[in-house]
Amino acid sequence: MKIRDIAIYAGAAAVLTAAVLFVDIKTPEEYYALHPVAVTEDGEYVTIRVDCSAAVGRAEGLPGDGTMLDGKYALSSGDSVYDVAARVLRYEGIDFATKGGRAVYISGIGGLEEFDMGAESGWIYTVNGDTPGVNCGEYQPESGDEIVFKYVDEFFGEAGR
Repeated sequence: MKIRDIAIYAGAAAVLTAAVLFVDIKTPEEYYALHPVAVTEDGEYVTIRVDCSAAVGRAEGLPGDGTMLDGKYALSSGDSVYDVAARVLRYEGIDFATKGGRAVYISGIGGLEEFDMGAESGWIYTVNGDTPGVNCGEYQPESGDEIVFKYVDEFFGEAGR
């Protein structure tokens, strides 16, 4: 073998090694975890809206119409409401806070925290207009569901609706 042939094989091996080491190949689940807005025509999705209209005019930095987020996002198999909401909020650059462990409660979104507007204020979530009887970490939405996180200033008045 000539030195030139060895150099060609070594160069090809180096390119192949670099490709294996530096190209990040993802499964569909991993891809959608990083790109929650990449909904394909036949892909599963949910609509997520974050409504803070109850606090508009009483807290700083809130959007004038009371909608922090409203969009259609990819839904991965096995996602809970918390899983998809956390992924979307991170992707959109909206900070959020949680309480609890397995019984997760989203206590703050976009700087608006529970109790900011009084002793009964906080975040509730609905799926297709109904308030599920479980925390958002347990509820698994189906494709096409509309999930709304709503800030309320009277929790006990809103939770039953």
